[in-house]
Amino acid sequence: MRILAPDPPFTDEIFKEIFRLFISEFSGLADTESPYLTRRMKILENVAALRCSVIMVDTGCQDLVLDMAKIFFSAAKQGLQQCVHQAMLSIMTQILNEKVTQPLLDVIFRNLVKEDKGGAHKLAVDIIQNCAEKLEHIVRIFLTSCILSKDAPVNEHKKPHHKIILEIFQCAPQMLFAVIPCLTHELLVDIRLEAVHLIGRLLVFSNLRFGQENQILFREFLKRFSDKSAEVRIAAIDAAKACYIAASSGNVAQNVLKSLEGRLLDFDDKVRIRAVYAVCDLAKSNLSSFPSELILQAAERLRDKKISVRKNVMHKLLDLYRDYCEKCSKGTATINTHYEQIPAKLIVLCFDKDCESFRPHNMGLIFAEELFPSPLSPKERAMHWVEFFSYFKSQHVKALHAIFSQKRRLQLEMQAYLSLRAKKEESSDEIQKKICASLRKMSASFTDISKVEDCFENLHQMKDNNIFKDLAEISKEGTTFATVRSIRDSFLKRIGNKHQIYSFCKELSTKLSHSLFNWEMICAILEVLFSCRNELTHYAESACDLLLLVAMAFPSLFRGSEEYLLKLFSEDSVLINEKSLQMLAYLAKSPCKLSINFSSDVYLLLEQKCIEGTRAESKYAISAIASLIQSPDDKKFAKLCKKVVGGLHDNHNIPTLLQSLGLILEYSPSMYTSYDDQFINFVQRVFVSPEFVSTPELSPSDENSACSFSCKLKIYCLKALVKSCLPTTTARDRIENFLKMLLDIIREEFTPITICENDKPYLRLAAGKSLLRLATRWDSLISPELFRTALLMARDSSYIVRKSFIHKLFGLLKKHAIPVRYACAFALASTDCAGDVRTESLRYLTEVVKEQRGVSVHQNKTSNDSIVEHPAYAVLFLIHTLAYDEEFPFNFCEKETGSAEFWSPLIVMLRELVEIEDLSQTKHGSATSSVSILLGIFRAVQKAEDVIDSGITHKLHILSKIGLLMVKELDKHCKTSDSPRHILLPSSYYRLSRSERKADECCQLDLITDTFVKRILKAHEPYNQQEDTTCSTITERVSKESAPKRQTRSSSNKPLFGQFVSGHEQGKMKKSSVQAKDVPKKNYLDILEKDNVSSCGSAGTKLSSPGSLGLTNEADSRDLKTISSKDTMSTEDFPDCHLRDCELEEDVGDCDGNFVKRPFSSNKTEWLPSRRKAREHWI
Repeated sequence: MRILAPDPPFTDEIFKEIFRLFISEFSGLADTESPYLTRRMKILENVAALRCSVIMVDTGCQDLVLDMAKIFFSAAKQGLQQCVHQAMLSIMTQILNEKVTQPLLDVIFRNLVKEDKGGAHKLAVDIIQNCAEKLEHIVRIFLTSCILSKDAPVNEHKKPHHKIILEIFQCAPQMLFAVIPCLTHELLVDIRLEAVHLIGRLLVFSNLRFGQENQILFREFLKRFSDKSAEVRIAAIDAAKACYIAASSGNVAQNVLKSLEGRLLDFDDKVRIRAVYAVCDLAKSNLSSFPSELILQAAERLRDKKISVRKNVMHKLLDLYRDYCEKCSKGTATINTHYEQIPAKLIVLCFDKDCESFRPHNMGLIFAEELFPSPLSPKERAMHWVEFFSYFKSQHVKALHAIFSQKRRLQLEMQAYLSLRAKKEESSDEIQKKICASLRKMSASFTDISKVEDCFENLHQMKDNNIFKDLAEISKEGTTFATVRSIRDSFLKRIGNKHQIYSFCKELSTKLSHSLFNWEMICAILEVLFSCRNELTHYAESACDLLLLVAMAFPSLFRGSEEYLLKLFSEDSVLINEKSLQMLAYLAKSPCKLSINFSSDVYLLLEQKCIEGTRAESKYAISAIASLIQSPDDKKFAKLCKKVVGGLHDNHNIPTLLQSLGLILEYSPSMYTSYDDQFINFVQRVFVSPEFVSTPELSPSDENSACSFSCKLKIYCLKALVKSCLPTTTARDRIENFLKMLLDIIREEFTPITICENDKPYLRLAAGKSLLRLATRWDSLISPELFRTALLMARDSSYIVRKSFIHKLFGLLKKHAIPVRYACAFALASTDCAGDVRTESLRYLTEVVKEQRGVSVHQNKTSNDSIVEHPAYAVLFLIHTLAYDEEFPFNFCEKETGSAEFWSPLIVMLRELVEIEDLSQTKHGSATSSVSILLGIFRAVQKAEDVIDSGITHKLHILSKIGLLMVKELDKHCKTSDSPRHILLPSSYYRLSRSERKADECCQLDLITDTFVKRILKAHEPYNQQEDTTCSTITERVSKESAPKRQTRSSSNKPLFGQFVSGHEQGKMKKSSVQAKDVPKKNYLDILEKDNVSSCGSAGTKLSSPGSLGLTNEADSRDLKTISSKDTMSTEDFPDCHLRDCELEEDVGDCDGNFVKRPFSSNKTEWLPSRRKAREHWI
């Protein structure tokens, strides 16, 4: 080669030929298998060492320079030795130091921004690093033109200039000092989306130092979180997530996080979802350092207006909570209060009415399958359950109770179905009907009921009995989590994943299993409770609450935990409180009997709570004792009753002892005959003795305070008397005398009572509630006078009395414990001066009428007398109560509107009945509609008269005519012909008229026209829609409504408690008692004969008018459904989901009296038969 070479000096053309020869050899560098590779490498090194590339630039070989650069980058892709790489870098550096051209720069940029970060990229990076100072000027000009100049000629690298900036920032950031501020311009124009991505990556690569160094640009970047474009806001969220992962400390990180927080409330649902995802991902990346308060803010999106947002947030939070539980299990995280609130946020979705996926049966499935990682042990699951249950409030407990209840119903129905299937050999139509009904009931536990019914039918047709054996095993209470998983896998394997009902069977097996909560978790909780039995911690309280809820739904899950229960209840500890005793009472009375040995230790502890504990503790202790001994005449009851009565004489813990005594007499009525004298004497002492009167110094100083201690004792005595009267074996005369006593207390006519003025409203309230409680069993014995008095408590002068009374009344009506006629009180309270009382009354009335309407329609199919059950029947009692009002108006002139307030209760009641009828759209015939029944009632009343006071009859006729016209006005399409011809009226209130109407009465009735009714209806509208009157919710105030008149009848000739005691003595002499079967039955014909009314038709008296009147026994005026002893006790003993309440009956002023340690007088009273020395103080 040297022989053929030309002699120097060389011309430019010769140089070009030489360089072409070099370049052609360099192109072979990519062929690593070539035998000439080492020679080519040597040539490359020599060219670099001799700086031949400088001659190339000097001779104007720019095209050859570009070709050589391209060959270098192409060869670098294959991966070269370090010496070759250095030689290429040296040559390129020499060229750039001599002259920088845009085409050469384009070649470098092209390889710099390639996705493949191989040898070519590394060569480009090294070139820029070596020539940063030389390239800075031209790079700045190029990038600035890309950013600022829209009219500049399009360059192939103008579009990806963000990538160039990003790459240069990583290898030679000093080159960009003059370029970076220009990026602010891009954040304000159409390409700001790409700019947000770029700045986000710049922040990440610099560990957020970029934000500190370029604060103006950073501030503009933060503004993009509120950009008008949703895409830009989403890009900013993604950038914020990457930034915080890169560095979570410093002002820049906090500013980014704050901006991210603001997007949780973005107006675009996609942006809100992305913000929640970012927050959850950041929390997962670092549980310990991430501000967990932000998690709760993200969880608030579970209440988002968009269903899609709620669904996405739910799944993301579940994923986060699983990750948190897994890290807690591994020890890399500790219990965090904010993360433990996630299940509480999730379970509220049960109340979402817009989405089927959030119904309790689906949420139960989610909690069972997706809340915890599957490998998590039962002990760890139990720990988390207790922790997050401590954040449950009443609505959360209600939702969890609904999940438990639906799960339990499905399990019980499956057991019933499997037992029916076992009788398949005894095939009959009756069994097939029961099986079909059972399948339909189970289908109600799923979202798509019709589809699930078909799946159940397909499952029922399967011949493999092992499938149904697996279903029975899955639902057993004693199975462990591991066993359930094994059986479930076996069950699904038998079905086969190709089968059309495979997914249904998968869901069914989860719903049937105890994968949500099982006996292993209960044992784990009880074990922890026993270990901390001497310290009442927040964890222990939550554990007791949770166990109580589980005991209410799944008492059988406590099988296997008897040993822990015995340990827990065998010795006194701080954990033996209201909640634990309530749990024991539930378990003791449940059908699934536990193998608990009622040892002397457990009994002694329960007995101690009956005497030394609080009222709530004694309530559940007595219930547990009654359930465990299983006999009301057991000697243990007798001994306990003797101790309780003895404690009363010693003035020891009186509130609790009265609670215990009342419950003992309720569970074991035979105890009353042994201790009646001592009991009544003590009640006399409490009610009458000056020893139990509050002094002005000790009485409440204002109406904001609760009642005095002595008033509480009187209330507790009333409660005990009520409980003693609840058994069906109670003597009738004793109940009647007690009812008269309550009437006198409500009317404040019980003059021997010693009570201060401030306590009178609380005692009236207690008497009213006692009356309602007695009505659950003895409503047939409540006289019209007492009933009216009870209703008028809704218009009591005390705000506290009115509000608490209607609340108590609503609770009993919702449970169907008392007849619907008591709902008239809500209509009377609808004109209350207090806005909250008025609003609550209307809401209560609407709910009761709506629910009772459905019940009456259902009962109409099986009973011809369901009209008495209909809510419209309550109008009979409302007009009877209004007729006895002393302010009854008689002015019916054309311009009279002042009486509209008096007619308001009737208007409210009729409006509600007519509106409910319009909403229900029933198809059961006109005879069952509210409107037709109301027409029949009003027409019947016009032919009747008051039983007691004939002077009231004219008022009843006025009310009935006004009511009749109101109904016709409210329902323009009603027809009188549709009304029932036979209306049964309660015989203790009404009877057929025996005399003709007087002329003046007829004239007055003629004044009542359609015009008058329209006028009062119109006058009622502004009153009904008026703004709430300012009325304190704490202090008592006198209502503008007329309070029941307190007549001053003399009681001087009435012996104190004489009727109550004498009634009992007569009962002992006659040995007569009233059983439930002795309550007066329906006997319409007998009553008609007794009232000298001729009978035409089945149960009524046909009159000349289209309406027909029939008279019934007193029993017909109330709910005809028999309320058994068991039903009534269940109504009061253990209300659903009152986990954090002391006692259902402990309402206003009924807080536990044991916190007051008031001294008793040591003076003996003449009423006490026992002369024991009274203790000076309560212990």
